[in-house]
Amino acid sequence: MSFEFIIPSQKDDLLNKTEINQYVVDEVLSFREIPSALQSVKSSFRSNGTQCLLEKFDVFFSIIILKKDVKPDLKEDAWQLILKVGKSLATEVAGVLEDTSLEPGSRLAHLNQVKMLCYLLCQYMEMFEDDSNEKSDVITTGKGRKNKKSTDMVIDWEVERENGVKTLLHLVSLNILRLWDPPIAEVEFVNMITNLVYKLLENPHIVYVKAKETRTAIFNIVGVMVKRYNHALSASLKILQQLQHFEHLVSPLAEMTSIITTEYGNKSVVAEIMREVGRKDPKDLVRDNTGTKSFATFLVELSEKVPGVMMSNISVVLCHLEGESYTMRNGVLGVMGEILLKVLSKDSLEDKLKDTRDQFLEKLEEHIHDVNAFVRSRVLQIWLNLVNEKCLPLPRHEHLLSLCIGRLQDKSSQVRKQAIQLVTAFIKSNPFAAKLSLEDLKANYEKEKEKLESMAPEEQSVLEDSTLVKIEEEWKPLEKKLRKALKKLEGEEEMEEDNNEELIQDEESANSVMDRIYNLLTEEKFSDAKLLLAAFKDAFPDNSFLQDISKESQSEADTEDSQRSTDANIDLGHMKMIFFGHKKQSLVITSGIEEEKEKDPIVNEVTKQQVLVQYLKDCCAFATQIQAAVPVICQLLGSKTNTDILEAIDFFVTGFEFGVTLTMMGIRRMLHLIWSRESSVKEAVVSAYKRLYLNPQGGNQRAKAFSIVKNLSALLSGASLGDLTSLEGLVVELMKSGEIEQSVIQMLWERFAMKVPNTTVEDSRAAVTLLYMIAGADMGVVKSNIDVLVKEGLGERAENDFILARDTCLALLKLGPPKKVQGQLQAEPFRFPQNHQMFDRLQTLLINGVQQFENSYWIPFGEQAINVIYKLAEHPDIICGDIIKALAKEVIKAEQLNQTLSQETPMEEEKQEETESKEADPQDASPSNSQDTSPSNSQPSSQPSSSATVILTRLIAFAGHIAFRQMVHLDTYVFGELKRRRAIQEQKKDMKTPKADRRGSKVDKSTAEAIEDELGLAGAAEEDADAEYIRKVCDVEIVTGDSLLGSIGPLLVTVCTNQNRYSDPHLRSAATLALAKFMLVSSEFCESNLQLLFTVLEKSPYPTIRANTIIALGDLTVRFPNLIEPWTPHMYARLRDESQTVRKNTLQVLTHLILNDMVKVKGQISEVATCVVDHNERISSLAKLFFHELSHKGNAIYNIMPDVISRLSDPDVGVDEENFRIIMKYLFSFIQKDRQCESLVEKLCHRFRATKTDRQWRDLSFCLSMMSYSEKSIRKLQENFACFGDKLADEDVYSCFCTIISKSRSFAKPTAKTLIDELEQRLQQCHTKGLEDGEIAVKASQVSSQVAAQTKGKSRTKSAKTPAKGRTPARGKRGGQRRLDSSSEEDFVDGVENTTPAPRSKRQPKGRQARQKPKVSFDSDSDSEIELFDLDKSSQGTQVTGEGDQSDDSDLMPTKRSARRVLTSPRRILPLQDLNGDV
Repeated sequence: MSFEFIIPSQKDDLLNKTEINQYVVDEVLSFREIPSALQSVKSSFRSNGTQCLLEKFDVFFSIIILKKDVKPDLKEDAWQLILKVGKSLATEVAGVLEDTSLEPGSRLAHLNQVKMLCYLLCQYMEMFEDDSNEKSDVITTGKGRKNKKSTDMVIDWEVERENGVKTLLHLVSLNILRLWDPPIAEVEFVNMITNLVYKLLENPHIVYVKAKETRTAIFNIVGVMVKRYNHALSASLKILQQLQHFEHLVSPLAEMTSIITTEYGNKSVVAEIMREVGRKDPKDLVRDNTGTKSFATFLVELSEKVPGVMMSNISVVLCHLEGESYTMRNGVLGVMGEILLKVLSKDSLEDKLKDTRDQFLEKLEEHIHDVNAFVRSRVLQIWLNLVNEKCLPLPRHEHLLSLCIGRLQDKSSQVRKQAIQLVTAFIKSNPFAAKLSLEDLKANYEKEKEKLESMAPEEQSVLEDSTLVKIEEEWKPLEKKLRKALKKLEGEEEMEEDNNEELIQDEESANSVMDRIYNLLTEEKFSDAKLLLAAFKDAFPDNSFLQDISKESQSEADTEDSQRSTDANIDLGHMKMIFFGHKKQSLVITSGIEEEKEKDPIVNEVTKQQVLVQYLKDCCAFATQIQAAVPVICQLLGSKTNTDILEAIDFFVTGFEFGVTLTMMGIRRMLHLIWSRESSVKEAVVSAYKRLYLNPQGGNQRAKAFSIVKNLSALLSGASLGDLTSLEGLVVELMKSGEIEQSVIQMLWERFAMKVPNTTVEDSRAAVTLLYMIAGADMGVVKSNIDVLVKEGLGERAENDFILARDTCLALLKLGPPKKVQGQLQAEPFRFPQNHQMFDRLQTLLINGVQQFENSYWIPFGEQAINVIYKLAEHPDIICGDIIKALAKEVIKAEQLNQTLSQETPMEEEKQEETESKEADPQDASPSNSQDTSPSNSQPSSQPSSSATVILTRLIAFAGHIAFRQMVHLDTYVFGELKRRRAIQEQKKDMKTPKADRRGSKVDKSTAEAIEDELGLAGAAEEDADAEYIRKVCDVEIVTGDSLLGSIGPLLVTVCTNQNRYSDPHLRSAATLALAKFMLVSSEFCESNLQLLFTVLEKSPYPTIRANTIIALGDLTVRFPNLIEPWTPHMYARLRDESQTVRKNTLQVLTHLILNDMVKVKGQISEVATCVVDHNERISSLAKLFFHELSHKGNAIYNIMPDVISRLSDPDVGVDEENFRIIMKYLFSFIQKDRQCESLVEKLCHRFRATKTDRQWRDLSFCLSMMSYSEKSIRKLQENFACFGDKLADEDVYSCFCTIISKSRSFAKPTAKTLIDELEQRLQQCHTKGLEDGEIAVKASQVSSQVAAQTKGKSRTKSAKTPAKGRTPARGKRGGQRRLDSSSEEDFVDGVENTTPAPRSKRQPKGRQARQKPKVSFDSDSDSEIELFDLDKSSQGTQVTGEGDQSDDSDLMPTKRSARRVLTSPRRILPLQDLNGDV
């Protein structure tokens, strides 16, 4: 064969001959000639085999040239023929290559065949790949016309591509290099094949599972090219190029690189890739984040597959840990993590590998505090993998855990999530103990420590002494030589310092440097040791060991008077301590090994005990750290981020299972999450409690039920009211999901009846509590066991256990009719007859138990008993009336007994006590001392005995709750029953009346009645009539008039009024609460006693009474808003109460009223703003929450800002300047709209004219600096510059305006910049001029004072035009005309200052009163004219019936009625909460 096939760089190269023996295509066939030519190729292949390739190459090449015109079926036939030739050629060449000697002619022929076949394979695969991509693009976009000649493919290209790649792999896998002479393939051949496979990888479909065989073949082709054809460098560059442009190739290229490294034994590709990545410019990495992400992910995946190769080359990419790209930092740190997991986690590591591991771990620890949250999150994830795989060295546990706990408060939710997961993983994978109860671990540690001290106290000291003696003997000869060497080296310090930086490498640790110093000392290389010591001091100045050395060497130097100040002596001390420390450690280890070899069993026992003590010490340290993390994670349970909550729940469950004591705090706090709106959180809480409490291990079904009951009962102990409510919600959810089985309910009934052995009273109470919680989901649990409840819960045990009786009443309250279904009639009331055993037992317990003065649970039990009676009894008012009468008799009996005992007392003692009391306090009867609540100041004859006081307290509390329940009974049950019966009557009437009669009756009715019937208004009118009747009954007949409760009303007023006569705090508290409940029932009673209630609110000395009263007033505001509205300022005043509880309750009540639109947001709202800076964190957070919620109600915050600023900046009633700024900074965070900012800027500028003091200047300027400025806002400042220009002399005012200028430069519009520059110039001019005028004013004032002193009686000299600090021209001119009040809203009229003269301003309120119409108003801004009671003045008015003594209180009626007209509410509003609960 005389020609040679040369791989063309372009297709046209085969048409032109450039060399003598080059193969050239003779003729490119036309597309009409191709079908017949293709048939001749097939015939030639059948007859001549692979030789047809040399003869008919032009046919295949013609198809390539004319690919757009050739039909797809012809191209596919040619492709199939090429595959057949390829398989045949591979077999033939394999046989030829087996021969040791190749003839030149045969070698050249087979070489041409191989080249031609590879060329055709590559060209045809590229052609079909392009067609396939073109087809997929047409299908995807749906635009353009399809060219059926080029895109309609009959063959399955996914399969054919795999066949083609495998054929190519088969060829290149043979040792075809022997066909070349010399055996080196040309670069064009290698590039032709590799370019094809790299192009195939660019197809996104190559990553699919069905293309796995194709990918593997491609990877092997590249591997062969790298191994045999010197393609390593090109492969590494091509891999990086493809990573940068194709995101889908990250995993495939990592797999290909690992195959090249492992199967083909070439590590240079990995090294070259990492070298190129290390050379990347950090700025380019930041700019191209997509490519950087691909690089980082590729490196991490490659480190998973070949960690050993990556470790040997990782140094070249460590520079990116200090780079700007956080993505690359994540990648490098991920590589470290994989190397630590796969390579450096073995037990038997060499010292060099241990150093590498420590360096990696230190790098990971450093980046826990990385500036980027993604890096911090990624590092914590790496640590999590290390902890889960138990690859973390034990000495690093404590430090890492402390770093992790610090990240629990990270600002990024993703970092917090990873931190909680890591702490949880520490608990799960801890190497210390299965139970981490800190108390038990500390007890064991102290016990074993004492045992160790008792075992060998002497051996340890003897061992230490002998060790020090040996070291001292070795040090003395070395010390002499070292002193001489140091003296010689004193003059060479400058040369030594120059070389210090090069002695210690960047990656070297402090311990390794000290080891090197020790080795230099033992080798007597003292000069090198001194140089290294100096470098050690510079490199590790904060090293703890170095600080200890400095202290000890300094103490030793102090004992040597002649050498205490020489540096050489200090260096000598440093070297001595390094030598001693290193030597002591080695001697202790060797001595321990030698002692273990000896036969002394005592020493071995001591060693074991030492190990045990150290183990327990580490356990205690670990448990202490876990305990420290619990409070922080508890706070995350209240996070707004679901991931924080879910991870915190998992932590507490894990900690509880491992016995961490404090996790019980989190377990209880988790209960409140049962009310979460997020279904994932709610499900996590239910599953957590199910896992902790409802999955006991082992035992039969009864034993498991007992364990579940015991677990749930333990959860009840110590639970607050909120915990119990949340637990009830949890139990209901568990019942709905079927987690609580019938066996558990049966066990609860047995424990309640105390039929289970060893059941305590607390267990019985817990059982009935759990039963009423279960009844919340299934009422039948209680309904089928009413007799058991009455017999056990209200039986003999209840006579001495009111807690059990109260809980039994709570269970009975779960009874009732089923809930109404929409569209159906309400169910018939579920009630019991009046003589039922339940009510008899309740009546007996209440009457007989009132004598148990030591039992403080009578009132809570009584309230629940009243609730049961009113919900389940047929005539509850009769039953409760009998109880009240019986309790009143008990009060009379107790008082009669008190009088009998007092009569038997000698009269002399009584007189002596009176005279002594008068002498001790002669002003006892004066009004100023009437508020003293001590018993010594009250009259003995009128003071009830302790027993009578207790019974009277209980009677009053009982009567108050009955009044409240009677109102609810009428308004809810009676009204609902009337409505139900009316519906039944109408239904029966409709059924009885025929249709014809209905039509006829409609004709007879009047037109109005017919219309009402059609619209359904007749029934509504009857319902309104019923409601009005019930309202009248509540107003007139329940607590007023001649009723039983009406007779108790004056008693309540008397107790609340006469605090000296009734000084018992419990009695006064009960009376105040009962008075409020009575006022809730009747508007008449409320109006007549409203002044008394507010007097108690302000002047009661007991915080509990004030706290309860403010809650009651919240309910009264909801029920009678018109009556309470004039008293609103007095409610706001309680925000300054000295009691934290009163302030908190007041804030909660006002929050409830304002956010529900019961009180307008005006006026006294500044009092709420002061709570933002309350020293109590709870109150402060509630105030912030209030304003946050208020900001969602339109422009509410914007509307109150002028008034709040005015009141808080008032020097008489405002707050200090620092708190003012804190409050304003928080409130202005809600002002976001540009229009609001513009309006406020104008208003605040006008407010400058009404200021009185410098403080108000500073406050207003600070408020201006808090807003964001637009171009319009800057114009407002310019337009109103005259308002504040004269105040710019003050430095604080000027600095605030400078802040405005700097903030305003953020927007870069040219017009705005011009405005800002002009404003800045004006500010500067006024500030400078103000300072100069201020100095002139000071001098003028001094001169005027001297003149005034000389000429008395004459008028004072006029001051300069520009006033001194604290005085403005406006104030000088207008001061005599009118008084300016900064708190007055009249300073603003549509955003402009009111400049109306004084006479006109006085007439303005009259005009407003004339135009005012009577209306229901909730305005809290108006000042109340109603005066409070003065408890200090003696009473001169009304006397209470039955009381002969004069009252110490003032008249019960208000002294001045409000000018505001009060309207009665047409329909009462029921209170939203009970007075005993929170708002």
